[in-house]
Amino acid sequence: VVEPDVFHDLFGHVPLLFDPMFADYMQAYGAGGMKASRLDACELLARLYWYTVEFGLIQTPKGLRAYGAGILSSAGELRHSITSQEPQRVGFDLQRLMRSHYRIDTYQATYFVIDSFQQLFDATAPDFTPVYREVRERIGRDGEIEAGVVLAGERRFTAGAPASA
Repeated sequence: VVEPDVFHDLFGHVPLLFDPMFADYMQAYGAGGMKASRLDACELLARLYWYTVEFGLIQTPKGLRAYGAGILSSAGELRHSITSQEPQRVGFDLQRLMRSHYRIDTYQATYFVIDSFQQLFDATAPDFTPVYREVRERIGRDGEIEAGVVLAGERRFTAGAPASA
């Protein structure tokens, strides 16, 4: 039996849910889950959740900050995501993110960085039906992306400021 992680929920998820825009985003995500199920795209949508709601980073004027609950509820993951030289931090791109594998048994090898919550909301507001189709076509052509891989031309972030690839 898996027990609920109260610390993770209270200190990771609940603070963001007090933001009405983020709460609306989560409600829309839930509705999107029903559609993803009908389109056999749950895995692609799960990657969005993993890399944003659980392990998202945001670039601020004061540098990188964590907003993902999986990061905020783990002191080790927080240090790893913000200060370690090991992980790759790349600019948020919805289709790239949906092609990317993640790890559940160790700290993340890749984090996606948003410039603002508005960027995330705008990217995920349209109907995902064509997005799923395009991602599947791209996976069929170019394959999925392993955790920790950086693609040519991607916007990369270091422990403080954005850098070019």
